[in-house]
Amino acid sequence: MKLLAIDTSTALASVALLVEQDVVEETQEDVRQHAPFLLPMVSRVLSTAGLHFSQLDGIVFGRGPGSFTGIRIACSMAKGFALAYDLPVYPVSTLAAIAIKAWDESVKVPHPPLQDTVILSVMDARMNEIYWAFFKPGAADADECVTAASAVIIPDTSPLILAGVGLETYAQALPDAIGVRLINQVTVFPHASAMTRLVQSGQVQAVSAEEALPVYIRHPITQGESRG
Repeated sequence: MKLLAIDTSTALASVALLVEQDVVEETQEDVRQHAPFLLPMVSRVLSTAGLHFSQLDGIVFGRGPGSFTGIRIACSMAKGFALAYDLPVYPVSTLAAIAIKAWDESVKVPHPPLQDTVILSVMDARMNEIYWAFFKPGAADADECVTAASAVIIPDTSPLILAGVGLETYAQALPDAIGVRLINQVTVFPHASAMTRLVQSGQVQAVSAEEALPVYIRHPITQGESRG
């Protein structure tokens, strides 16, 4: 499977190319304006692998939540490539991408057995709120919410890994029950490479370019943000 993935949902822009089991990824940190970086990044990862768009099996993008401007840019670029080269599009949750990356980081660290562990993926939603969802390790689907950190609803008594972007701002405001169950806390950005893995696992369904849409969770007009 050959997949090109793009994520611009946060200040970390990432582009990844999956070729069977091998991944080439390029990232750009602290990006305020994503658009100028993306095409050169895409060109470089394709060149590194010696591939052309016509050889791809699909385009993957971070569909949100995240920066409204950022996810619109990734979506637009994915749609453009898909239409130009008649390719399917795979919209992937940025919170799910955080979860799979967080799991990889957590298994490297000695701590109690990870059986039945769930991952709480978090992203700063501004306006004193967070985007959040609970994931089983390796899973792509979950109910995604946006609330104040104190309003996060804990699903069960499982051990927790807390992961995501903006933890420093909101960790202390999370319910006390999260701290009791916490076995690891990691700052993790969504990465395009993690998104390709979720698609390769068969958990993300392809859509046409016309059907590919950003997922905001709340309407952009309430945010008033200019990131991306």
